[in-house]
Amino acid sequence: MSNPATQTADTNWTGVSYGIVLGFVAAYFQFKVPPVLPVMFDLYGYETFVAGGFMSSFAVAGMLISVRIGQGIRQDGAKRYLFAAFALMLTGTAIGLIWPDSGSIMLVSRTIEGFGAAVLAVCMPAFANMSAGPKHLPIIIAAQATWIPVGQLVANIVAQPSVAAGFWQPVWWFGALAVVLIAIWTGFILARGSVPGIAHIPRPSANPAQTNQPTSALAPMTKPENRALWLAAVLFFLWQAQFTAYFTWLTVYLVDVRGSSADGAVLTSQIPVVVLLIFALLGGVILKTGLGVIKLLTMALALQTLGWMMIPLAGYASIGLASLIVWGIAAGLTPTSLWALPSTLLGGHRAGTDAFAVVLTGRYLGILMGPLIAAAAFEITGNWDAVPYTFAVIALLTIVGTLIFGSQMRALHSRNA
Repeated sequence: MSNPATQTADTNWTGVSYGIVLGFVAAYFQFKVPPVLPVMFDLYGYETFVAGGFMSSFAVAGMLISVRIGQGIRQDGAKRYLFAAFALMLTGTAIGLIWPDSGSIMLVSRTIEGFGAAVLAVCMPAFANMSAGPKHLPIIIAAQATWIPVGQLVANIVAQPSVAAGFWQPVWWFGALAVVLIAIWTGFILARGSVPGIAHIPRPSANPAQTNQPTSALAPMTKPENRALWLAAVLFFLWQAQFTAYFTWLTVYLVDVRGSSADGAVLTSQIPVVVLLIFALLGGVILKTGLGVIKLLTMALALQTLGWMMIPLAGYASIGLASLIVWGIAAGLTPTSLWALPSTLLGGHRAGTDAFAVVLTGRYLGILMGPLIAAAAFEITGNWDAVPYTFAVIALLTIVGTLIFGSQMRALHSRNA
């Protein structure tokens, strides 16, 4: 879906903004559950694994359809997929509001929402990259990495007054309003044709010289590139499992282990979100200095390992606060690096919806497994401290995978030089 022409043109800020806002809405839907989970536990008595499934079931849809949706959008444009996504998200919201007391129906509701959000998640990086001029690409990649923290932050802000009063429904109402507004914006964009790729995909000429496109822009992925891209998906899986588990269970951990109130837990959980939002943007600035994606990712993952190891010592207020900040710094720098992997591997002109759909498949697997791994570690040991040690090991495995990916990428670039 990427448009090579934009690589020699100015940045289309409407397209960049639209893509990133699609990500904000998708992230809000994904992370609207954690801040209200303690209230929902009290009201409906959900089992631990069922509640973890509210995040994990959201990922099932993404794993099932991301690659196919990415290929379909590249062929036909995004219009019909986007409006289908909006309809699914509104339908899932309505089901959740009508039958919240049934854990199984809430799981179905979340899965339906997940199908819709998966489409938005595929479109987000592709539209943003497609609309970016080469001068702005590193900063726009960093802006893409803010979609999760911004979605989380908005969900927390909306949830805090609600959970203080013992309600969760306003968080669902706000999500429905966001979908309606983004659908209206999509209609305006279609009417004006201001973002290429929504209504149709411009077909490149068979002769690159006729379209002023680089020959490489038309080249499909090679088998070694495809293998490397799937390794990037594995890295996304390993990191996303940590991220989703952390933010799914943080408020419950703060209430059950640290004795916080529900609204106090929501307020505390905003600390790492704000920190990671800042460092996600700083990650783009760091990449622009030429440090390199692999070096930045390795350093961020080492910091994240340290953050996990600090959690069992969080009974000391100073260490607890430091762990939130350290974890937030790492969680800000890591996604900036991960989102840069397809463009770094293939070149920005070749990283479209099909490439990003591959790494998103790994991301969704992490969303699926992360909360369940955390729940299993707790259920087996009966101790929340087992969870951070488990994920510290996973963080170390992610570092190993990152070094292997860097080696593969260097070999590919040397071969193509």
